[in-house]
Amino acid sequence: MNGSKMKGRGAGGRKIYMGQMKRMMMGSARTIRFKSLAVLLLAGMAALLFSAPLSADQLPSEALNTFPADTLQVAFTNLADLRSLANYQQIRQRILSRQMHAFEEFLRPMGIDPDKDIDEVMLGWRGDLMGPSGYLGLAAGRFQPGLIQKYFEQTGLPARQYNGLSLYAFGSGTDPDDLFFTFFDNTLAAFGRLTDLEAMIDARQGLANALNSNNDYVGWQGELDGSAPEWGILNGKSAANLAGLWMAPAGQKLVDLSSLSRTVRALLYSVQWDTGFSTHLTMVCDKPETASGFAGLLTLLQQAAQRPSPSGSSLPPILQSIQIHVEGARLELEASGPPELLDQILPRGGN
Repeated sequence: MNGSKMKGRGAGGRKIYMGQMKRMMMGSARTIRFKSLAVLLLAGMAALLFSAPLSADQLPSEALNTFPADTLQVAFTNLADLRSLANYQQIRQRILSRQMHAFEEFLRPMGIDPDKDIDEVMLGWRGDLMGPSGYLGLAAGRFQPGLIQKYFEQTGLPARQYNGLSLYAFGSGTDPDDLFFTFFDNTLAAFGRLTDLEAMIDARQGLANALNSNNDYVGWQGELDGSAPEWGILNGKSAANLAGLWMAPAGQKLVDLSSLSRTVRALLYSVQWDTGFSTHLTMVCDKPETASGFAGLLTLLQQAAQRPSPSGSSLPPILQSIQIHVEGARLELEASGPPELLDQILPRGGN
């Protein structure tokens, strides 16, 4: 385990600093803050599990021009790259939600084989929680919109028009949570709930602001694009809210994570796959002192994870394998392991 680099501190300064950190962790407030940091970091890694995988990477730039400006989180997966791996089927089962499995099965009768015809997928969430529903997305691949339209006409399945595009329903088309999808051309499809899909069309057609109006996201996406077959971005509020899902199973539903959303601007992650996984997580903080403080707390958290908990509950072993270092206002974390290790960071009910 690497220690954090606390620049500008001498040996005495480091001693005082760690002493302050230890005092901060005394009492019940210590437990809450300690666990809050843990679940925030795990939330960033858990986000990769909702990257539904559906050619150089073309979708990131398309998404910037198509996702609405109020998109808070994005997740990219390059299926074409993952399909070349020997353990692709094992990986696929871990990164595809039940809802996306059902959506894929719906597409097959229309002549779309997700395992062959879809190369990339980019998901977005406009709400504060990332999960297996409530997403919007783009898929790049090989499509035949004419055949799909004919299929819907022959079967009488629900479809409607919006701004010159045909929107096809997955479901009755009347439930607010029903998925709709459309095609911009033979290589690019969009999907989401009706209101989200219409917002994407408006943004793409210049009728509303798109995500490319957010300079922070443009910069962060530029860092991640091409870095790995899976990567994503969560803003600070989204990461803190997702961390709340980790507190609920432990009975900590009333923990206030708002301070985390104020001091963490974003979580950026990328994931590489082989026989196992390796992930790089960047916590973009408001200032260098915040990044150093989190690094110190995480170091103490790792030490605590090696000791039995008085309550009998234990922190996930994956925390002990995280490598830590600080670069300015950024806390850089790395972890790796077998695919099974990801089960420790998957929120209950998410798969």
